[in-house]
Amino acid sequence: MTNIPTCKPPDPDTHKPKYRPPPGSCDAHCHIFGPGDRYPYAPDRTYTPPDAPLSRFKELQSILGLGRAVLVNASCHGTDNTVIVDAIAQSGGRYRGVANADDTFTERMFEDLHQAGFRGVRFNFVKHLGGVPDMDEFHRVIARIKPLGWHVDLHFDAVDLVGYDDLLRGLPVPFIIDHMARVPTKAGLEQEPFRHLVQLARTTPTCWVKISGAERISSSGPPFTDAVPFAQALIEAAPDRILWGTDWPHPNIARHMPNDGDLVDLVPLFAPDPAIQRKILVDNPHQLYGFMDKSDPFDDIPGTTLFDAQRSRQGYHLNMFCMSLMKAENRAAFKADEAAFLQKFPMTQAQREAVLKRDWNGMIAQGGNIYFLAKLFSTDGLSFQYVAAQMTGASQEQYAKMMLNGGRPAEGNRSKSEWKDRG
Repeated sequence: MTNIPTCKPPDPDTHKPKYRPPPGSCDAHCHIFGPGDRYPYAPDRTYTPPDAPLSRFKELQSILGLGRAVLVNASCHGTDNTVIVDAIAQSGGRYRGVANADDTFTERMFEDLHQAGFRGVRFNFVKHLGGVPDMDEFHRVIARIKPLGWHVDLHFDAVDLVGYDDLLRGLPVPFIIDHMARVPTKAGLEQEPFRHLVQLARTTPTCWVKISGAERISSSGPPFTDAVPFAQALIEAAPDRILWGTDWPHPNIARHMPNDGDLVDLVPLFAPDPAIQRKILVDNPHQLYGFMDKSDPFDDIPGTTLFDAQRSRQGYHLNMFCMSLMKAENRAAFKADEAAFLQKFPMTQAQREAVLKRDWNGMIAQGGNIYFLAKLFSTDGLSFQYVAAQMTGASQEQYAKMMLNGGRPAEGNRSKSEWKDRG
């Protein structure tokens, strides 16, 4: 593609922030880009990002001390949400998604995305990203997401926000204003768009605001402390409806690429009170996105996937497919044409691919219950012990010896360090 600008990559040397976020803290606005050879960028995109894959994002979260994330599908991927679907499926319930969608999305497609962990759609009104969307299409999409309890994420240029007051107050779903509406700090706290945003947040119960994008609105550059009074004013106006995010990997940053450690260290400046910090980082995103558990009680058990009510809902159709294999006629139909048989069940694409690849750990991550999955590997003529060994990376003989040894590697097999984080 020609004449499509390429974005600068994020800072590769993220430093550990001085501020330690509370357990279960959420980055409520971030992106996964590519890799492009697996998740192609849209041909009509307005920019080309550097690959910023899930593996790198996981490293970032570990450095920053964050446990949860809301992955916002960026415009460069168009309306293909697969990159986010797959990332959520591997998160163990710790990620949620915000989709790009248009008129081609049916109620069934939105239901599939809901099962996959999506809780909103995003529309760009920003000029350099394409400008105002088709408003008839906008309202039709809103009507389709309303029954799911979703919200709409709105990305405005500051100068345009004031003109949408009637639209925003009339929306039948909650709405979020991204990046403090991109108000330039150099114009001061009394600039009309910011005063309007504060009033909107204070008086509209369905209005949420992300105090992200300090690097976008800053006039002074790193560490972007001139954004602090703007975030403080918004927190004061609506502390129960404020979210925070890094916006990693910071697409379309023209001047100062931030170090994400610096952005985390802005949080105690935005909100000096630890109770408010917890509200913004943990409680508010949990309220809006319904994460598995905001206290993360099982995150420190390596290799363990909690099967709770949320995961049961996520994997319902996958597990019902497995249970259908109890009938001989269904097993025969599945063996005759696996892909066609799977279409009878409204699973996500990632779930279907995991079944076709026999990715047992992938099925578990996407809501599969091992006792239901047993119907599938029995259909394949595989034993429980054989599949369990595959899932732990051992041979069947090694796995059997480990079980006979009380779950510990038997002498002569792998060392204890090699079995770390297994099962």
